[in-house]
Amino acid sequence: MAPRPGAQLLQPSPLAQLSRIALVAAVLGHVVQGGILDYLNVRTGRQATAATELGAGIPWVPSDNETRCYDDLGCMTLTKGWYHLIYRPFNVFPLSREMINTRFILHTRRNPTEGQVLNAENDKTIRKSDFDVKKPTKIIIHGFIDTPLSNWVKEMRRELLKKGDWNIITVDWAGGSLPLYTQATANTRLVGMELAYFLNHLISHFGLDPADVHMIGHSLGAHTAGYAGERVPGIGRITGLDPAEPYFQGMPYYVRLDPTDAKFVDVIHTDGKSIFLLGYGMSQPCGHVDFYPNNGKEQPGCDIAENPIPLTLVKEGLEEASRVLVACNHVRAIKYFIDSINSKCQYMAHQCDSFDHYMQGRCYACKENSTQCMVMGLQAEDYALSLPKTTGMKLYTTTGKEYPFCRKHYKVTLELARPPRAEDWVQGFMRISLHSDDAMARNIDLTPTGYVKLQHGHSRTFVVSHPAELGPIKKIDFYWEYDMDVLQPRSLCFFWCNDHLYVSRIQVMEMDVSQDSRGKRDDSEDTNVVELCSHGSRSYTDIASRTSATFYNNC
Repeated sequence: MAPRPGAQLLQPSPLAQLSRIALVAAVLGHVVQGGILDYLNVRTGRQATAATELGAGIPWVPSDNETRCYDDLGCMTLTKGWYHLIYRPFNVFPLSREMINTRFILHTRRNPTEGQVLNAENDKTIRKSDFDVKKPTKIIIHGFIDTPLSNWVKEMRRELLKKGDWNIITVDWAGGSLPLYTQATANTRLVGMELAYFLNHLISHFGLDPADVHMIGHSLGAHTAGYAGERVPGIGRITGLDPAEPYFQGMPYYVRLDPTDAKFVDVIHTDGKSIFLLGYGMSQPCGHVDFYPNNGKEQPGCDIAENPIPLTLVKEGLEEASRVLVACNHVRAIKYFIDSINSKCQYMAHQCDSFDHYMQGRCYACKENSTQCMVMGLQAEDYALSLPKTTGMKLYTTTGKEYPFCRKHYKVTLELARPPRAEDWVQGFMRISLHSDDAMARNIDLTPTGYVKLQHGHSRTFVVSHPAELGPIKKIDFYWEYDMDVLQPRSLCFFWCNDHLYVSRIQVMEMDVSQDSRGKRDDSEDTNVVELCSHGSRSYTDIASRTSATFYNNC
């Protein structure tokens, strides 16, 4: 049953909890220079007074369609399609245009540090700026409790200008990104209308080609890009960086970012846990291609134990420390995208049924003119022409814990022997070190999530990664440790059983194919597979628990 107009919940909703948590982040991370309240003071010369308008935005459910018009921008309607008892139980209209005060700030290689404010209602601001309609345009859209002065916005802008001679436009909607979250979600619709009006003006009065426009939005900014894209036919590309989940996941396409909003929509999911588990990003596919690094939920390096707040505070400042505390997984999509802009390492991802299958090495083919593998990040658009008409294509990859996050991936296959004295199965932990002529990767954990069960006479495949390309593997050091689990009596191994592992050979194959060499490998041509065996007369290697063995490419 829908709540009555103006009805208040007795217990805090998950969205209210989200707003409180985000408000903590704002207090922790934005009291320093560049904080949202200080920024609003600079912009408007007064304290933000959004609360004075919130009275007009009390959650309600309409009996009929409700419509409001916003000058030349057009009208906005809240139909019942914008409501859902679970996914979107409350809705409000946006704050006024004056309160949100959406601005468009241009940076180019001619003005990389001092932004120029462009105004569709004042053509002089555009004509006298460094905006060049002949160059591609990249548009950065921040999310909830964020401003154009956030470190990540500056860093992305710098990297983009380093990469190309482009128009970089930052959408400043800090006046509408304040809590409460419900109000901020409503404000995104109006910001999207403002952006669409601005782009349509550039198209009609300055000859902008919408195909040259690439919008990059984080969290609520991703959906804002979608709202703009649906009003500007022919937009070239939208990149959604962990689009916000609350009030968007499970909703119709017109409520959220979707593939119809641009010719190419690519999405990076990094915080796809449920909002009830404090996951802020969507897990639902919402683009032509959806990338799920590390399964799109928990990102390496975001565990507080791995990345202590005091250390982050010292190294990167209060703003970044607050992000790590509150939304590390959520902002990791930003870091991956920024890292992809100028990195020589490509974030190669593979289409697969599931992340588990990907980690088992079942998905590795990179055929010519196919989307079985694609590069995540800025270069994803290079694959757009080969996309099929289907949408919601899921691709997986893994990353490192810190910069540089990009990794090279290798498929490691153990072929196990079954001599008479071997147990049918053993379980335990394994590590390998990969050696080439020029480099070495030490102590790569094959069992990072716990012991694995191995059956003698069968093979088992793992996907491992390393920050650098190693080249042809010449030698492997392999470590084995049997594990006894008291909860599994059959695994207990003392004098009456054999805890050794018997390995016939190890195969290593590089999974990632550079853009230039794409198409040179398919399922039947494993030309880069290296087989390694141990020295000796036997056809297998006997490895006792807690010992190592060495394998060479001399099979």
